[in-house]
Amino acid sequence: NKESLSQLIFTMDIFTFNLVLTMTDDFTTQKKYPQLSQAVAVYSEMLHWLVAMYNSKDPTETVMALGLLDRLFYSSEPLDRLSRLLSKWVPGTCTREYLCDLTEIVHVTLKLLEANAAKCEDLAMKTQKKGKKADKNFRDTIERMRMNAAEYDVNSYIVKKVVSNQVVNMYTHLLSQYAVNSPQVNHRIISFFLRLMKIKVI
Repeated sequence: NKESLSQLIFTMDIFTFNLVLTMTDDFTTQKKYPQLSQAVAVYSEMLHWLVAMYNSKDPTETVMALGLLDRLFYSSEPLDRLSRLLSKWVPGTCTREYLCDLTEIVHVTLKLLEANAAKCEDLAMKTQKKGKKADKNFRDTIERMRMNAAEYDVNSYIVKKVVSNQVVNMYTHLLSQYAVNSPQVNHRIISFFLRLMKIKVI
């Protein structure tokens, strides 16, 4: 129910994300693929909770989501591990379920980055037009995070950290199992290839 969802959302903090993402590093290095699959599945679920926070009508939850996004992607030392997870994929080492979770992470991450960049850019323009200035530390922090998001180059992120021959091979490998994939997984695959067709390489 809504109350339970709200309680779960408030357990989401940057330390939880850092713990799970550090576990993916450790399990990858140690080649503990079953444990890596579990950690990636957890991270996929956490990203969906982050989307729920981001889209929440509760202003506290939306600010929390903005703070998590800032630390995950926009800070000078982002916690994001997507590029590493993609680059370490090797056929035959992980299950199909792992691959499905990985494609879900890619899909949710890119959709969230694009939505946040557009939203924050719009808010920044409205703030400038109204001539409003932050006069409190809290407000300064929120404005800084929104500005970081508005200026973030999502296209560059995709080109530099997501797209590679190996990743295309990974998606092609999963597409070869089209008949047994769920409709959602197949949608993620097609969406990725459609996105590739629209990428602007500068």
